[in-house]
Formats: sequence, structure tokens, C-alpha cells
Amino acid sequence: MKRTAVTLLLLVVSGLVLAEKIYKWVDENGQIHYSSQKPVGQKAETMKVRNQPKVNAQTNESAVESTEAAESTETDADAAAKAQLAKADAASMVRLCEQSRKNLAALNATVRVVQVDEKTGQTVRMNDDQRLQAMKTAQQGIREYCK
Repeated sequence: MKRTAVTLLLLVVSGLVLAEKIYKWVDENGQIHYSSQKPVGQKAETMKVRNQPKVNAQTNESAVESTEAAESTETDADAAAKAQLAKADAASMVRLCEQSRKNLAALNATVRVVQVDEKTGQTVRMNDDQRLQAMKTAQQGIREYCK
């Protein structure tokens, strides 16, 4: 009975000896830090971390299989992200195309074209040069976005 008690006591004590001390503190910017060494001039909380048991190495075949599975998952995720991005780009192109066509139609339909002055917020009539420039910009938008 004493032998069992002594053995249990040694196991408990050896577990405590194998535990590492880790210090946790927050710096002046609110950033949390962890270190095995106590920081100088900082109030730190002591944490104990037990050593983890060693994991047996995988065989080459199982390591290759798990790597291929991870790459396959990443490839699927990348493909899905690219598809979603392409869909968003296509929708954006359609909106820009429609806006360019509306702008050109408005510029061609009326003789007096007005715009809002960005500085004052007042409505100002476009002169002929501004109107021609706006028409060129709308036509360029149609060429670029309406494909």
C-alpha cells in the first residue's frame, strides 16, 4: 500500500516538474503577449503548460494522402472564390455598361445638359466642351464595359 502511494506521489510530482511556465501580459497598446521568460517591467500572469506527448510520425503514404486532400480542399475553395469574384465582376460590368449607355443617351437627347457642381452643390449648365468630353467618356465606358 505504501509503495502504491509513493508511486502515485512520484507521478504527480513528476508531472509538475515537467510543466513549463509561460508568462502572459498585455502591453501598453493592448496587445497580448506570451513568453517563456518573464517580461521586464511588466506585470505578468503565470500559466503552466504541460508537455504534450509525442505523436508518431505518419508513414509516407498517409502523409502524401493528407497533403493531397488538403491541396484538393484549397483548390476547391480557390475555385469557388474565383467563381464568386468573376460573378461579381460580371454584375459590375453590366451596371457600368448600363450607366454609360444612359449617360450617352441623356447627353444626345437634350441640348441643355446640367450637372451638380461638386464644390458648391449647385446645378450648373454644361458648356459644349464639357458635353463633348462627357460624351467621349460615356462612349469609352460603353466600349470598355459592354462586351
